[in-house]
Amino acid sequence: MGTKTQPQLAKDNERRIRANDKEFNSQFKYHNNYIKTSKYTLLTFLPFNLLEQFQRLANFYFLCLLVLQLIPAISSLTPVTTAIPLIGVLTLTAVKDAYDDIQRHLSDSQVNNRKSKTLRNGKLVEAKWSDVQVGDVIRLDNNQFVAADIMLLTTSEPSGLCFIETAELDGETNLKAKQCLMETTELGEQHDLLWSFNGEIICERPNNLLNKFEGTLIWRNQRFALDNDKILLRGCVLRNTQWCYGVVVFAGVDTKLMQNSGKTQFKSTGVDRLLNFIIIGIVLFLISICAFFALACAIWEGLIGQHFQLYLPWEHIIPQEMVASGATVIGLLVFFSYAIVLNTVVPISLYVSVEVIRFAQSFLINWDEEMYYARTQTYAKARTTTLNEELGQIQYIFSDKTGTLTQNIMTFNKCSINGRTYGDVYDLRTGELIEITEQQTLFQTSNSSNCNSNNNSNCSSGSGGSGGGNKRSGSSSTAAAPPTILVHKAEVHEKKSAVLVTTDGGTQLAHSAEQLRGCIASERLSPTVSTVENPLARKQVHYLSPSRSVSNEDDMDDPGGHTRTRTHSASGSASGSSGLGACFTRSGQRMRRQLSGGLSTSSGSGSDKALEPVDFSANPHHESDFRWYDRTLLDAVRSDEPHAHNFFRLLAICHTVMAETVDGRLEYQAQSPDEAALVSAARNFGFVFRSRTPNSITIEVMGRLEEYELLHILDFNNVRKRMSVILRRGNSVVLYCKGADNVIYDRLHGGQEDLKARTQDHLNKFAGEGLRTLVLAERRLTEQYYNEWRLRQQEAALSMDSREQKLNVMYEEVESDMQLLGVTAIEDKLQDGVPKSIANLQSAGIKIWVLTGDKQETAINIGYSCQLLTDELVDVFIVDGSSVEEVEKQLRQFKESIKIFDRFRPGGSETLNQYNSDSSMDPMGVAMTQTSAFMQDPNGSTIPQPPPAISVVTFRWDAKIKDNKGGPDSAECTDLFGDAEKSEDGRRTAPSVVVDESTGFALVVNGHSLVHCLSPELETKFLDIASQCKAVICCRVTPLQKALVVELIKRAKNAVTLAIGDGANDVSMIKAAHIGVGISGQEGLQAVLSSDYAIAQFCYLERLLLVHGRWSYYRMCKFLRYFFYKNFAFTLCHCWYSLFCGFSAQTVFDPMFISVYNLFYTSLPVLALGVFEQDVSDKHSLEYPRLYAPGLKSELFNIREFIYSVLHGAFTSLILFLIPYGVYKDGVSHNGYILSDHMTLGAVVATILIVDNTAQISLYTSYWTIVNHITIWGSLIWYFVLDYFYNYVIGGPYVGSLTQAMMDLTFWMTMLITVVMLMAPVLAYKFYLLDVHPSLSDKIRQRSLKKVHSRVSSDVRRTPSSRRGRRSVRSGYAFAHQEGFGRLITSGKIMHKMPQDFAFPLGLGTKKTQALHNNLGDGVTKKQTPSISHNHNNISSKNNNNTNLRHNHNNQIHSSMADIRHDGQSSSDMNQGSASTDELSPRAPCQDLDTINL
Repeated sequence: MGTKTQPQLAKDNERRIRANDKEFNSQFKYHNNYIKTSKYTLLTFLPFNLLEQFQRLANFYFLCLLVLQLIPAISSLTPVTTAIPLIGVLTLTAVKDAYDDIQRHLSDSQVNNRKSKTLRNGKLVEAKWSDVQVGDVIRLDNNQFVAADIMLLTTSEPSGLCFIETAELDGETNLKAKQCLMETTELGEQHDLLWSFNGEIICERPNNLLNKFEGTLIWRNQRFALDNDKILLRGCVLRNTQWCYGVVVFAGVDTKLMQNSGKTQFKSTGVDRLLNFIIIGIVLFLISICAFFALACAIWEGLIGQHFQLYLPWEHIIPQEMVASGATVIGLLVFFSYAIVLNTVVPISLYVSVEVIRFAQSFLINWDEEMYYARTQTYAKARTTTLNEELGQIQYIFSDKTGTLTQNIMTFNKCSINGRTYGDVYDLRTGELIEITEQQTLFQTSNSSNCNSNNNSNCSSGSGGSGGGNKRSGSSSTAAAPPTILVHKAEVHEKKSAVLVTTDGGTQLAHSAEQLRGCIASERLSPTVSTVENPLARKQVHYLSPSRSVSNEDDMDDPGGHTRTRTHSASGSASGSSGLGACFTRSGQRMRRQLSGGLSTSSGSGSDKALEPVDFSANPHHESDFRWYDRTLLDAVRSDEPHAHNFFRLLAICHTVMAETVDGRLEYQAQSPDEAALVSAARNFGFVFRSRTPNSITIEVMGRLEEYELLHILDFNNVRKRMSVILRRGNSVVLYCKGADNVIYDRLHGGQEDLKARTQDHLNKFAGEGLRTLVLAERRLTEQYYNEWRLRQQEAALSMDSREQKLNVMYEEVESDMQLLGVTAIEDKLQDGVPKSIANLQSAGIKIWVLTGDKQETAINIGYSCQLLTDELVDVFIVDGSSVEEVEKQLRQFKESIKIFDRFRPGGSETLNQYNSDSSMDPMGVAMTQTSAFMQDPNGSTIPQPPPAISVVTFRWDAKIKDNKGGPDSAECTDLFGDAEKSEDGRRTAPSVVVDESTGFALVVNGHSLVHCLSPELETKFLDIASQCKAVICCRVTPLQKALVVELIKRAKNAVTLAIGDGANDVSMIKAAHIGVGISGQEGLQAVLSSDYAIAQFCYLERLLLVHGRWSYYRMCKFLRYFFYKNFAFTLCHCWYSLFCGFSAQTVFDPMFISVYNLFYTSLPVLALGVFEQDVSDKHSLEYPRLYAPGLKSELFNIREFIYSVLHGAFTSLILFLIPYGVYKDGVSHNGYILSDHMTLGAVVATILIVDNTAQISLYTSYWTIVNHITIWGSLIWYFVLDYFYNYVIGGPYVGSLTQAMMDLTFWMTMLITVVMLMAPVLAYKFYLLDVHPSLSDKIRQRSLKKVHSRVSSDVRRTPSSRRGRRSVRSGYAFAHQEGFGRLITSGKIMHKMPQDFAFPLGLGTKKTQALHNNLGDGVTKKQTPSISHNHNNISSKNNNNTNLRHNHNNQIHSSMADIRHDGQSSSDMNQGSASTDELSPRAPCQDLDTINL
């Protein structure tokens, strides 16, 4: 008694499944594989939808009003006036809900009707996904989605392996290996054996943990442990595996994918919520007014009305015997009568109009050609019509990474081999770097001055001298026809090699060592040149102070197509051609000039040159889609340059890629896209990976086969951050290694400091460009050493205790004293326009968080690529603690760092006093960094350094920094077009000190740490730090964690959130946010089907928010302000009239006018306002992101604005009623007719009300279209037409009233006086705001009217091009690889043949040892030259949470900005390197190889 049956016990504690036993499984009533996301059926739609709609307060309120109007004793209006609009709103909403639910039904049907091969009665049949049940054995083929969560039984691969891609679940695109039980692999694909399989699975209940599964298989009286490696989850895709079979464990809503999808929530906008609150206030206000009028009516009836019952008889339901009770009953009835009469303050037409406006705005989004993606022929789509204005109030954006910010395409972009970079393409005539992008574009490039290559010190590769001293001669103006370069949208940038900083704030560039030496030598004796040693970097940097002030250059193109430079200089003298002005130029001027077209040239071949990809067709194994533009690397490979050969030989060998031949074509199966890109690059350059066995690797080098004996694979993991292979060919044993820069650099042998320094500079350059870097190194091992090490390694591998630690010690030993080979730089291709979009969205005040399932390094690298993270950030905090205590300690340390920064940053009283004390300081901008930042005052003393916590702070004096007479430094500040502050006597005030907008903090949180951060005890601390960070990146997060982060911000910050993603792993986040945006990318349509808006590219989010979102919010707020104004102006006339009608609920207007006022007379103009209104154009909306700020603060419609509209409406109604009432009371026309009748007064007041509404909305409208003209002026005409039709054709009670009034001059004068009195205060207030307190949009409109361009967008908006060529001191390492593949390879499990089938032939390879690198510096005498800049100071830095980002190692700091000697020689000339010249690349000059010698 009381004992539970077996099914009940299983249901409570565990889940039991028996394969191929439908009867056994059915007793547990498990869910089938049917998916349902729809809400209604055909039968339940009407009742459920009406019940849902009447849960809205407004609909219920109007339903109550309709019931009251059905009572004749209290209603003075026909029920039709409320019934028709209410039915219209309910119908419109029901149609919209039905359409949305039909789309869900179609989506469900599409998924449920997918085909899956299921084993039934021993035969494989095709069944719908919805028919798959728990316990079924199903077959999956390559590239097929997994239908349900299954336990793997058998696969086509040896050892029961299969490979899956989990992008739908966690966003990761690298392949993951799964392996079934060895005992079940014998089943193969024999259907009779699979059908007879009757194993029983006991496992955990359905949950949302993607990386955890615990279960047991009972088969043949044996128990086998099941873990996550045996399970394939729904949403995964089978890759590189011909087939596999599995038993369904979880189906339908029980699958982990659906458990992570979250619940669909009802979403409403902030305007809706505010509107609901306002309506409650209006209802309370209405009840108060009605109660006041009821009391006043009862008093009036008791004192006065009872004496006029002969003329105004009481209703028969009113008690006649007692006056008090009769008056009370009348007052009670009047209460309800006034509730009906005054209900137009919140008319049902408000909701109709709101729905219509949102519906129209959705079509404007759908039809926007600027958000059309031609590649996939996809338009943006508003999948909901209720959230448009919420797009204009977004405070937080939560974005996925893979497929959302990136294209999920890896390309081999650049590399560094033996100290020389490859991949940069230079224009050999101008020396300018050409950036390659995708689209084909024609550009004309040329020299802007006649530069003599023999006298580089007298020429500038920029656009004229910065000081105006480089005047062109007549000969230089006559130019040959500019050559045309056909590039892939080539953007031309200045080379940045050596930099000189002047005390006027300008940055001067020198493009070669000769040019630099000439310039410094020419100014050596000038007293304006000062040299200051940077105590941080120990480099010499010259501060140049020209005697003239900084000039203002305006570029003008003459009709002949040549470019002239008009120079304004404070001093009348111009320097000679050898002066500073001829040597240097301001960064970016040439680029702007060349992009504008029409450039002059004085040199060049004049022949057209097409920049095309390097032709690899000579290689039979080349890939047609591989693109490389720097031919010098291919030339080096083909000329048998040993360093290049070793570089690509390492790439072709050191990996875990599998090769197979498909249809005669060699194809690679890579675990990660990073490895695929590297092996592909080696393949195209002639180093083709052909095949592997567990103990050998075969490659083809320039057509010759090379076979290596594979001795060891030292596999990659997240701690080692490197992988190595040990190979033997002939008598030589070599170790190849690739990994993170800081890891490899610590394991290099000595004597290659110069190579390490140059390579480090290249690493910094690549990292600054957002590329993912790996460092390559090798080590030659002697046979004796290797044999000794192998014995010790085998002993460690067989150890029973601390095996992993002992193996790591052995790996550390052999991976040391390595020779540096080079660096690879892979680009994880961002979607087009991502950096610019993120920069603009951040400028708009929106905080952006990236929530990704990727690794920490990968996520951080993409953060830098898309400029969510920048090198100007003060610090990047990394939270990676594994316990609550560790996480709390890290958060506490970060909080202290922020406090220190806030205490000492500019803007505080101490800093202001420090820098404002010297009033004679020249305006200048100085960037202070930990490595190269310092500054001088005019007296030559060094300003004290800031505290160590400050990494990047910019001091900016806006008065003259831009040479524009005190113009603003940023076009997005509040005083956008104002002059700099001046004191009362006209002199400029002290310069302000501000923190650069690019500074700030960033936070990176790992998934396991995020669990603790979201706990109640740390939630507040985490939010406190995150809210002070410019950007937040969460790595390794599960789909449910994404939703929890969004929910946390919604709850704790009360902020409006937007989530954007493209995969099924983003669905829960999209559903949790206020607005969900799905990207129709490569990961399917799950995100789109769950989203509110769908776009094709992330960059369209910028336009969706800054244009459509801002416009929608602006329009809706303006609509609501005007709507409440016109309705209070209309309705409150009854209140004033009640003072003169004994509070009898008599209406001042014609009942028909009351019914159609909002429907016919004033609806269309306000709808046109809500659909087409805009304060500034879409171009300006994108150009000035700060325009978005009012929406963040809900400034355009709030309680204050509502009260203002109510007071304005009340004032209007008072003037509207009192002036006509005073004029027409006891009035007589010129022909003796009495004017003081009720109908004439009502007609006059109604007409003036319509005219005033027309005048007000004309003043409200900023953007006039033909629709606005038709609706505004048409509604005015329509009023007179409809009034005539109703009164004369239908025979209304007010027939002739308006006609008679209009025939008298009194009417026209009354209307003129009333409208003027109503409009004058509005106009005065509007002009006051425009003149004294103009908004940013007002200033932009004024500027646009004057047709003066207010800014150059490139000065404010960070574009991808602006980062090219920058150096970064952080690591660019990011490798999307996982541990385990090396073990699978060496064990033979991953091979198509079993290990015993392989035998490494004896005598493989040649006895001749290949020419590999000798250690640099052996036997070479090093030429030492004394130099201040080469006093190597070992700078040791403490390991902090930023270790993975900024590589601080114990060697000299090399910077292209400061490699300048005091005597004018470049550092590269002082030290020819630590290697002999024959060891260097024959094409590599000895100086810094980022620059090119022309």
